[in-house]
Amino acid sequence: MTRRFPESAPNIAALASAIADPTRVMICASVLDGRAWTLTELCRALSVPMSSLSEHASILIDHGVLAERREGRHRYVQIASTDIADWLEHTGALVGGSMAAAPTLAAKTRDRRLIDARTCYRHIAGRFGTQLFSALTQREWIDESLTITDAGRAGLADVFGLDVGAPTSSARPFIRRCLDWTERRSHLGGTLGDDICRTFFDREWIVRRPNSRALKITPAGREHLDWVLTADDDHL
Repeated sequence: MTRRFPESAPNIAALASAIADPTRVMICASVLDGRAWTLTELCRALSVPMSSLSEHASILIDHGVLAERREGRHRYVQIASTDIADWLEHTGALVGGSMAAAPTLAAKTRDRRLIDARTCYRHIAGRFGTQLFSALTQREWIDESLTITDAGRAGLADVFGLDVGAPTSSARPFIRRCLDWTERRSHLGGTLGDDICRTFFDREWIVRRPNSRALKITPAGREHLDWVLTADDDHL
């Protein structure tokens, strides 16, 4: 019997096997903040022995989940691409169920902060991320077809100081829904999501929490983003 296509079928099993380990999942969750981490930083953050962490990181690199670069004696790893980041976040949302109860008060605080606001690679996720998407659609800055409106261009310029020109021919979509793994709703992805996240950092409306991809909304951020923080999550 002739085998017609298995040899040319995408090797999904190989990619899936790369994250089929709790330690490798933790590594991916850490670097989803979009930054490059040294193995020493990951070792400390995850409390994993260096020998074990290095082995797991190498598996993720070999399968294209992480990218590696070396500078002097330091070995840095980061998410390999936006597509990989989206895949990881979406896979987390497809798992279903709620997060397991954290064993300590410190762990519960860490988890709560991740649920409230975090980065998903280069854009904002968590409840804050879904509220941001809702707020923009409620103001009709983004329409149902995920297109920026004229009111949206004016509003983003006025409120965020963000000059939004015509979408470019980039392979990445300008606006896209990114399924949030904790909220089970969409937060704002695409290049617009990246631009807004970067603007919030530049204006110091959000800051990173130490050793985490969780975000803290600053007093200045709460003042300027009150309309976002009170938005209802009314979209999928």
